Amino acid sequence: MIDRLTEFLEARYNFSPERTRLTLQRTAISLAVLGFWLSTAFIIAADSFLPGLNSVASLEEGAVAPRDIVASTNVTFTSDILTEIERQRARDSVEPILSPPDPERVQQQTELASSILTFMRNVRRATYDTTEQKITDIAAIQALDLDESISESILRFDDETWTDIENEVLAVLPRVMRSVREDEIDAIREQLPTQVAVRFNANERRVIVAIVEDLITANRVVNLEATEEARDAAAAAVSPVPRSFVTGERIVEAGSTISEADYEALSKLGLLRTQDRRMMDILRAMLATIIVIVLATLYFSRFTPELLQDTQLLRLAMYVVIFLLMLLATRLLGIGGDIYLFPVAALALIYVAIADTHIAIAASLAMSLLVGLAMNNSLEITVLVAAGSLAGALSLRNPGRLNSFFMSGALVGLVNVGIITMFSLATATATDMSVVLIRLVLSFISGALLAPATAIAVMYVVTTLFNLPTALRLLDLSQPNKPLLQRLLREAPGTYQHSLQVANLAEQAASAIGADSQLTHVAALYHDIGKMSNPLYFTENQQEHIGNPHDTLNDPARSADIIINHVIEGDEIARQARLPQRIRDFIREHHGTTTVYVFYQRALRQLGGDESQLDKGDFTYPGPVPQTRETGILMLADSCEAAVRSAKPESKGQISQIVRGIFNSKREEGQLDESGLTLNDLHVIEDIFVDILQSMFHPRINYREAINGPIETPANQGKAKETILVSQVNLPSTVNGEKTPPPETTSISAPQKRKSDTLNAVQTEDRAETKPINRDDDGEPFDETPMTEVPRLPSLADRKVTTQTTPRVVIENDTDTQVPQQADDSSETDDA
Repeated sequence: MIDRLTEFLEARYNFSPERTRLTLQRTAISLAVLGFWLSTAFIIAADSFLPGLNSVASLEEGAVAPRDIVASTNVTFTSDILTEIERQRARDSVEPILSPPDPERVQQQTELASSILTFMRNVRRATYDTTEQKITDIAAIQALDLDESISESILRFDDETWTDIENEVLAVLPRVMRSVREDEIDAIREQLPTQVAVRFNANERRVIVAIVEDLITANRVVNLEATEEARDAAAAAVSPVPRSFVTGERIVEAGSTISEADYEALSKLGLLRTQDRRMMDILRAMLATIIVIVLATLYFSRFTPELLQDTQLLRLAMYVVIFLLMLLATRLLGIGGDIYLFPVAALALIYVAIADTHIAIAASLAMSLLVGLAMNNSLEITVLVAAGSLAGALSLRNPGRLNSFFMSGALVGLVNVGIITMFSLATATATDMSVVLIRLVLSFISGALLAPATAIAVMYVVTTLFNLPTALRLLDLSQPNKPLLQRLLREAPGTYQHSLQVANLAEQAASAIGADSQLTHVAALYHDIGKMSNPLYFTENQQEHIGNPHDTLNDPARSADIIINHVIEGDEIARQARLPQRIRDFIREHHGTTTVYVFYQRALRQLGGDESQLDKGDFTYPGPVPQTRETGILMLADSCEAAVRSAKPESKGQISQIVRGIFNSKREEGQLDESGLTLNDLHVIEDIFVDILQSMFHPRINYREAINGPIETPANQGKAKETILVSQVNLPSTVNGEKTPPPETTSISAPQKRKSDTLNAVQTEDRAETKPINRDDDGEPFDETPMTEVPRLPSLADRKVTTQTTPRVVIENDTDTQVPQQADDSSETDDA
């Protein structure tokens, strides 16, 4: 995108391409950072930006809860509402403090009773007043509330009875008023009949009680000042009432009314959003996102600086999108669901599989910080997300195996259980154990099952959309039954076998230096798929009875074009097959910008050695040179395998010379300058190549003993010759019924120093006298010196052996040890 825009601006406005590209890159990075900042802040403070998103945020006291409202985090706070309720209860429980009994009050009431009784005596004695007048006079006494029947009884008593009633009233009243509180008057009145002497009849008793009960008053009053002080002291003695909620615990049931205490709890949990609180949350989210961006930039620049290069912007954007989607899902679940069931650790597993552990660790820490902040500064959620994600990132060692995800998931589940248990021990009570148990089960399921399952599902989608070489994708591409590999096996079987050997060779080298061995192995399987277009033009696919089509073509330039085009056509085949771009890079880079010298030299000979008439670029691969350690390893492995296969060395020393010569040649030609391979890496790779190639191309010995019996190999004592003496015991033998003479003894010289030693010489344009390096059709060096061959023995199909001869292979050297020679029934063909 940036390159296309740069070309457009250069063509349209004649802008400088370098400055334009740099400006566009900086602009794109700035816009991406700004977008990430705003997006992350919006997700964290989503219910502050959009209050309607959270149906709880706008609730008021006395409203009806639209759903069950649960705690989003563990919280313990002092409830002012509940504390005040308890203090009021303490005040109410304090009894009023009364003053001591007042004797003057008793004396006053007694004197009042005496005055009333005297007035009634006078009314009784009034001779000229009528009964009605007397009843009216008695009813006029304000201190008493006597009904008419009592007044009539008072008038009917005789004087002696009335005198007894007066005395009983004056005796009962002071007795019942010894200590009377205001709240006790009614109870005393109810007990008055029991206080009257038993000698009085019911009517007399009724009159006495009627007079006394109206005269009873409290003689102990409440000491208001002392009572208030006591109640204040009782309220002050009440400790603040704490209130605790664990995450997931229900605060308000759906359909119930929000009480004052419920409203306070929702506010303390941060579930309510006032205007001021919303602004604070937004600013807090923006500040947290800036901190995450700065720390992530420092971390990546230290541990994965290649991720910040302009060529990796699309890849980095993909990582950011995955991060934001996971954060959004976590935030939405945290608002209206159970955060413990959400597989946050899946993010770490995904990054390990599609990127590396460093990126997974950085993403895990950033996610834990932001999620904890979004969950109302929950330390438990922060630690839970961080610990679980780190456990997954550090334990996933082999992303190419599905069971590795679930093994890591099991560890994540156990870590989740441990973190939740640790925090629950500090806050949970006996009534909370059921909630804690549910959280433990959910968190284990989230880590052990949901996290790996989510990671695998997301990886499949991401791999499909972005065509990434993830471990699982590479594992799938390495299967021999893949259509492209099956086609390569059918159409170019020699190339297929060559690719297998190169893949094994490169994989071991990549593993030894810490490069991506799985990617290297899979890319090596596909690196020569372009040869399927013209398979017979490559030596590994040629057969003796067909011959070399290059000889028939007799056009070095055309032959070179066919050889070089296998890279271009291979990239096109890979594109059509939707192979990941990383694998296509291997196809384009595994020959770098090397020259197909074998055809260049032929063309030069046809022109009489006049280089001026020849464009060397026509014989050079388009490149680019290897850009990564993995592609550099493939270049070396491809060249070394082809060269050793062509040269057929007979000793480890010869293999080592070939490999070292190729390494020096590639290094001197600058093919490895941009690969990132160090000298130490090259030494390690060289040693591995030599060991593996020795096992692949060790010398073969014919199975002579399969025909003539077991071979003995006695040492020729006292001689230091390195001569293999093949002799036959002079025994008669019968072949097809005819007696044949014993075969002649054949002496074969041991491997001599071969012309392949010239691999250490590198042809340069300014040294025409240097002998050119012989190379195969891929431009790789090889030795044209024929190997010394053992004469071919007749096959078993040609001979019917009736009497076996006993051949012996005598190895003459400076030892006395006889070593039986191991035969090999396989035949070798020279692909050079």
